[in-house]
Amino acid sequence: MFGIFKKKEVKWPFDQPKNCAVFTIRQVIEGECPIQVVYHDLEDDGWQFVSNIEYTMEDAKLVGLEEITKIDPTVFEIATIKPGYYAWRNKIGDKWTVAKTHEQADG
Repeated sequence: MFGIFKKKEVKWPFDQPKNCAVFTIRQVIEGECPIQVVYHDLEDDGWQFVSNIEYTMEDAKLVGLEEITKIDPTVFEIATIKPGYYAWRNKIGDKWTVAKTHEQADG
């Protein structure tokens, strides 16, 4: 009877499932730094969501892709970048710039 009030399912835009493990850093998870650089890896079709800071392997974390979208929903804006490309911005609110990763540009 009230089917018209059901929330419309939005198609998941990433090429990986919501529970796919992705790379990020502790500073992003803890809210210390925003996501400023996103890599879509050519080798394994994986995703990396990091900030424009220096970090170490001790900072590295694996989380589900859906968790990243909850931390920063603006990553949906670049969900369709192809493997072998990356996106960056200076701060949240800036437009994402997308380019081929350096290894790919040289090859």
